[in-house]
Amino acid sequence: MEGPGSNGSCPGCRLEEGPSVRAATALAAVLIFTIVVDVLGNALVILSVLRNKKLRNAGE
Repeated sequence: MEGPGSNGSCPGCRLEEGPSVRAATALAAVLIFTIVVDVLGNALVILSVLRNKKLRNAGE
C-alpha cells in the first residue's frame, strides 16, 4: 500500500510539496482585492462621465 505523498511508480519516493496554503491564500486575497478595486474605480469613472457633460466630449 502506498503511503501519503508517494507516487505510484516509486512507492518509497515522495512527491515534492507545492506552495504553502498560506501563500496561495494570500495571493488569492490580493487578486480578489485588486479586482474589486478595479471594478469600483471603473464604476466611479463611468458615473463621473455620466454626471459631467464636459467629460462626454473629452475626445473632441
